Amino acid sequence: MKSKPLLVLFLICFSLFLFMGFKASQAVFSGNAPSREQLNATSGPVLLEEGPVEAAVLDPFTLVILVDDLLALNPNLEGVWLSRSTDGGAGNLFFPIFPSQAEDGAQRDLNLRGAFWLEESLALSGRFHTILHDRNLSWHWVLLTDWTALSEINLILAELDPQYQPLNPVGLSGLSFTVENRLLTQSNQALFIRDLCDRLPLPAHNILAQRALEGFSGHLLFSGTSPLKFLDLWSGVNYCLLPTMTLPAP
Repeated sequence: MKSKPLLVLFLICFSLFLFMGFKASQAVFSGNAPSREQLNATSGPVLLEEGPVEAAVLDPFTLVILVDDLLALNPNLEGVWLSRSTDGGAGNLFFPIFPSQAEDGAQRDLNLRGAFWLEESLALSGRFHTILHDRNLSWHWVLLTDWTALSEINLILAELDPQYQPLNPVGLSGLSFTVENRLLTQSNQALFIRDLCDRLPLPAHNILAQRALEGFSGHLLFSGTSPLKFLDLWSGVNYCLLPTMTLPAP
């Protein structure tokens, strides 16, 4: 018989907690709950988990593509390099893709150049992607640039460093691809990369960094990353290597 009062007490307590839980749920899910605008207006960050976050790439591969004029309707492909940071970000490796170093490089170059064009969204053509992927190449970021950007970079570096000898128009033309001089073009582009790297990291030069953030007025484009992230990657780079090439001493 003593269990009956205990049962009544249990039912009263249970009902009380059930009522409190119901009122609390009303407060949370009613119109009094904070709106998205109110959450965004809070002083601290609001973290919303919408799925797994992709881990940051420590040493991303960058596909560097040189064309004659990014503002042209059909820009011509002049050079393709694959780069990757090394030594904890202190250095950067460059590998020539176009012009090719393969035994059948001349035919590879013709195939790749014929498959290159930019879609209306400035995305690389599907055929271009397919050819490079069939060669077991992959990358995380793409950097597209042209003669106008390189010429301006030369002028800026000449102002920053009196010892720097900028390339004149004749020198820039030596970076342009021709079937007959494809290997010379490759060597000239490699020397140009080495000369630029000797004056990096890029963020150390405020003018260059600012122009890169501005995209050199449409003559420098990024895909897969932002200019700021790209500059951050190069902030610690102080040397470059071209391990598959033999270049004359500077």
